[in-house]
Amino acid sequence: MPISGPLVKAKAENFADELGLTSFKASEGWLGKFKQRHHINYGKISGEARSVDTNVTHDWINRVWSKFIEKYAPSDIFNADEAGIFYKLTPDKTLKFKGKKCVGGKLSKERITMLVAADMDGTEKNKLLIIGKSKNPRCFKNIKKLPVTYKANKSAWMTSQLFEEEVGKWDAELKGRKILLLVDNCPAHPFISNLQNIELAFLPPNTTSVLQPMDQSVIKSLKDHHRRKLLMELVESEGKTSVSMLHAVNFLSKAWEEVTPTTIQHSFRHAGLCTNSTSDEVKTEPEVESVDDLPLTEWIQQFNMAGNTVNLETYIAVDDRLLTTASLADEEISNSVRKTEDQEQGDEEDEMDEPEPPLSIEEALEAAKLLEKYFLYNQDASILLDMSKISKKIQQNYWCSKRRQTKITDYTQ
Repeated sequence: MPISGPLVKAKAENFADELGLTSFKASEGWLGKFKQRHHINYGKISGEARSVDTNVTHDWINRVWSKFIEKYAPSDIFNADEAGIFYKLTPDKTLKFKGKKCVGGKLSKERITMLVAADMDGTEKNKLLIIGKSKNPRCFKNIKKLPVTYKANKSAWMTSQLFEEEVGKWDAELKGRKILLLVDNCPAHPFISNLQNIELAFLPPNTTSVLQPMDQSVIKSLKDHHRRKLLMELVESEGKTSVSMLHAVNFLSKAWEEVTPTTIQHSFRHAGLCTNSTSDEVKTEPEVESVDDLPLTEWIQQFNMAGNTVNLETYIAVDDRLLTTASLADEEISNSVRKTEDQEQGDEEDEMDEPEPPLSIEEALEAAKLLEKYFLYNQDASILLDMSKISKKIQQNYWCSKRRQTKITDYTQ
């Protein structure tokens, strides 16, 4: 859409009226400073948005990306992308979506958005950012520390404010290490001018399906691992487990650990972003060695988890096009400035799962001893050694808790 200077000024004055800023005047000087602050240029309209133009992608790789490759090592080049997921969805539940569009997730409140980021080497994966609808899900009660970063808003979408906060925190943690962060140019990814250690690079418009590494196979692999863990939990509990947001973040964190460096390297290579030197390092995917490595569709069929009623490809791809960002409406922009409670906190009613009671130290110690005995008879020495370390840590916590609570005479006549 064509945007002119007078249109921007009129909109600014409209927002000022809504916010009660009666003394504000959108002058030419204000417009110039606004454009400078947000790096806005005016250009010629070149027609409607088109599908991916291979000439555009090749030109960007040769002219822009080649300079980044010269400047940064593969271990310092990161890509980040959002993905939406129906975190409670099982194969039989996909039937209710038959013939209906799931874009945006309006048919299900039980969706979240995750920000996935990794380097070109595949050796460094950032902690997942999960965005839900409830600021304080009941199931998080009593949890000391989550394995992911959790944020919330009413739509469970990525916003420019959340993106700036996450990238700013990452920038501070780098402590002098310089990296490149490649993202798409959606409205939720603004240019951030005060970064010290991160250089933001944006993909050309309408090319993310081709050039976005996380979109090639990384996010699919993450979702496959998550769904496998979800189904395993339901089978092992004989359907008695009620999957909560806490289950979701734990499953996703473990699933993210299982996405291999090879998968990430292959995704960068498939996007055409690897140089010859880095692509030579990418090795062929190893042959399947266990049921954990099976493609999700084969895994479901092998364990007869879906019967004959479900199109498994539909289940795998049901949230592929789930919206994760959007341009804000006027009211949402005003609310974000006012920092209203609804906008910042999300809906408390969206997450109704009750918290699980925390385990006692005695229960943990008993479980550890039982597992040690199991692995003694059924597994190799390395796993037994790991279990021994876990048992020792729990024992230390146990005796620390008992130190001031009991005396030795309590156990003797």
